[in-house]
Amino acid sequence: MADLTTSYMGLQLKNPVVVASSQLTYDVERVAECEKAGAGAVVLKSIFEEQIEHDSRQMIGGMDFDAYTEAYDYFKETSRDYYIDNYLALVEEAKKRVDIPVIASINAVGSGSWIEYATRFEQVGADALELNLYIIPANTSAEGREIEKGYFDILKKVRQKVSIPVALKLGSQFSGMARTMKQFSDAGADGLVLFNRFYKPDIDIEKMSVKTAQIYSAPEEMAFTLQWIALLSGKISADLAANTGIHSSADVIKQLLAGAKVTEVCSQLMRKGVDEIETLTQGLEEWMDRKGYGSIEEFRGIMSQERMKHPEVYERSQYIKALVGIE
Repeated sequence: MADLTTSYMGLQLKNPVVVASSQLTYDVERVAECEKAGAGAVVLKSIFEEQIEHDSRQMIGGMDFDAYTEAYDYFKETSRDYYIDNYLALVEEAKKRVDIPVIASINAVGSGSWIEYATRFEQVGADALELNLYIIPANTSAEGREIEKGYFDILKKVRQKVSIPVALKLGSQFSGMARTMKQFSDAGADGLVLFNRFYKPDIDIEKMSVKTAQIYSAPEEMAFTLQWIALLSGKISADLAANTGIHSSADVIKQLLAGAKVTEVCSQLMRKGVDEIETLTQGLEEWMDRKGYGSIEEFRGIMSQERMKHPEVYERSQYIKALVGIE
């Protein structure tokens, strides 16, 4: 029988299928369901910096603090603590309830003072921290270097606060992608999660309003992630986690062949339920048995660019060959 165990950022997992931050990991009961279904690890639903700030304003919005600015500051901090404490309780309860690794997740838009709470995630037992960074380069006056500095500042501040592993969940909007990813790795990121599916708006032409576009990924979205996992595998020290568009056991296998340590799955489980985890792991195990692989380490990364006989297959030359029919 094939051995599905793997390691990710120093954590030992029984298999490489990780439930991504989502409604599936919103509370302790759902986390327990993920473990029962066979997940290798879970990433708790993100605590959102924007949500903390918004809810804090809502909580104290009706109070008159014109004459008591100190009281305003006190209530603002107290309300922020309320939401963070609830999340800390989720981490602590989840660690008591399940045996699989529990990764806390923060959705950040800037290096706010709330990062001071990062050390408390470690204190309540989180096995690792995933920084779900959301900095869209939409400012026409901001240079790329300035935007990237925001990422490094957040990583540096968190890295100073915790000793548990830290992963960055990133978008794909970087110039010099490979160099930037290596710099994140060199700056202390233990893992890189590729890629984040940022919020995408749509327009309702009848109601003349902005609405949310499709939130679930499609299988074809995996190709871009697969390409970059393969391009980076073996070239940076950070572990690579594949995210977006993973809908089948074949998708899991492809990402492992490209060099991923784990695969973070969400949309397929949201559509079909967490029992689909067994379908993914069973398909992986059957493929390994059929191919004669006893462990994941025997084949991980053998299809990465670094280990390919013709590494150009992951770059533009392959596109040119396909376009003009040259083999």
